Amino acid sequence: MVRVALVSLLFFLVGCDDTVPGLPRSLETEDQDFKQGQLFQKQGESRKALECYLKVIDARRGAAESHLEAGRLCSDLNDPLPAIYHYHQYIRLKPTSEQRKIVEQMIRTAEKQFMQQLPGRPMEPDAVGSGDLQEQLRKLRTENDKLKREITDLTRGQPRGGNTAGPTPPVAVATPERPVTATPLPPATTPGRAFATYQVGRNDTLTSISRKAYGTSARANDILRANANQISSPSALKIGMTLVIPE
Repeated sequence: MVRVALVSLLFFLVGCDDTVPGLPRSLETEDQDFKQGQLFQKQGESRKALECYLKVIDARRGAAESHLEAGRLCSDLNDPLPAIYHYHQYIRLKPTSEQRKIVEQMIRTAEKQFMQQLPGRPMEPDAVGSGDLQEQLRKLRTENDKLKREITDLTRGQPRGGNTAGPTPPVAVATPERPVTATPLPPATTPGRAFATYQVGRNDTLTSISRKAYGTSARANDILRANANQISSPSALKIGMTLVIPE
């Protein structure tokens, strides 16, 4: 039943493309927000990098590479549901990409991660005991790291814009992956809210409400969670609802 609900929610999310038609179709990877997102990633600023990629997605049509990077960041931030959405959007926009099989595997990994987060549910039907769960988590992290390395290798071998005509542009040397340590990351700073409650109006979405409240669309999932008692998914949003805007 949980699996069916997850698939239904993802079907709605993948079908909702809030890109704006008519914007210039310049090369996505030349966008200043995209470049800033890459810089934040190299500096380990995952949340700031995610906000940059979301700006690209909001501003242009067909931002496939930004969806892929946003999905990877959401997975790193242990937020699998939006990660699955962004992976599906990448496949929708680039159905013939050489990376498709790898991204599909990353979707399956994120689905397992989401199932494991559900209260009282094991990650796998035959998983019993906390020791087994920890072993499954370790395997999933290892698998996810391997897939990300394969995507990086494929990306180096082809232009991001998908245009095979002309020489491949030089690729910046990737920084080596940091070893996993027990040192916690400093808490990410998030913009303060502009108001504590909000009444839903015509054409409002969780993304647009997040931008009004915080100045960024990155807090849409926080608003969804804070109002889980009255909206179970973005599609359940209705005109006239009064939403709680979390800190």
